[in-house]
Amino acid sequence: MQPKDFLNPKIKKLPPYSLNSEVDLSNIKIKLDANESFLELPGHIQSEALAGLHEIKFNRYPDPSAASLIKKFADYLNARENTGLTPDNIAAGNGTDELLNIIINAFVSKNDKMLVFEPDFSMYAFYGQIIEAGILRLQKKDLKINWSEAADVLKRENIKLALFSNPCNPTGQLENKADIIKFINLARECGAVVVLDEVYMSFCGGRNSLLHEFLEYPNLIIMKSLSKSIGLAALRVGFALSNADFINAVKTIKSPFNLNAVSQKLAETVLGYPDYLEENLKTITQNKKELQEELSKIFTVHPTETNFVLAESAHSGEIFEYLLKNGILVRKLSEKYLRITSGSAEENKELLKCLKLKYQDKPKKQK
Repeated sequence: MQPKDFLNPKIKKLPPYSLNSEVDLSNIKIKLDANESFLELPGHIQSEALAGLHEIKFNRYPDPSAASLIKKFADYLNARENTGLTPDNIAAGNGTDELLNIIINAFVSKNDKMLVFEPDFSMYAFYGQIIEAGILRLQKKDLKINWSEAADVLKRENIKLALFSNPCNPTGQLENKADIIKFINLARECGAVVVLDEVYMSFCGGRNSLLHEFLEYPNLIIMKSLSKSIGLAALRVGFALSNADFINAVKTIKSPFNLNAVSQKLAETVLGYPDYLEENLKTITQNKKELQEELSKIFTVHPTETNFVLAESAHSGEIFEYLLKNGILVRKLSEKYLRITSGSAEENKELLKCLKLKYQDKPKKQK
């Protein structure tokens, strides 16, 4: 027998998650493919963060509850959003990816049905496939969820869990709050839990967020992250927000020491600078707005509510390869769409310069 013959058959069918993994990053000078913040921590915050590492006992396991970090995050959200959150409503994880996996395992068993939408974050369905759930994929129309079709699925199928992002990754579209609330209430009547991924919500000023009233819905979980607007992608820190019963369930089945002590300590330090983080958010948002305006002169662009731009072109494959040859990495979603993260002003300028050299005078073909 060969090594692959020993694998569980369900794993053999799953393609590994790929984010330009085939690309030689040593040749990349501008990386605009992963929706990361282009802003690095200033020296004084880095110095404070490094000093905080001396408090860590590296021979000991980290706090399994991440209590200090969770309180810091609650304080940050309460000050910024006036939410009144308590630590009892928050669980921390090794990125939202880990928490999504935990949540799916908490509410879904083999052959149970999950509802996801396409296009959306691919890991929702991926984690469901691992536990052999039945994945129902509802195609969006004009990049938006068709709520009437979604309601029909809830009524017709025995859905245990529905997941979607708002604003959406990878389309950047923002769904209507009233539609979401209606869907959550219907899901409750049908016995389904809803996971609302609000990782990109900061970029649209919290518009249409359910952060203030999520406890009114006993079947709702909200996802938050420090990887995007906060700019701590390297630390892999994410949060799930929900009622105390759901949060206790997440804490019960997560691994005992899931979030390392270094990430906890560094994240706490950075969250202590809310004014700095607010200025960063403004800078990222303005850069993306300017990039979107300039790209719309070259391609068909779908306005987004995130830190990335969604460009549509019949030449997307060609454009991707052209940029790659010039040391610029973006995300090719399909032969029709490119997702381009907004970089620094200098990076965006270089991207636009490169594109205009070849595509400025080409018609905006979509088909």
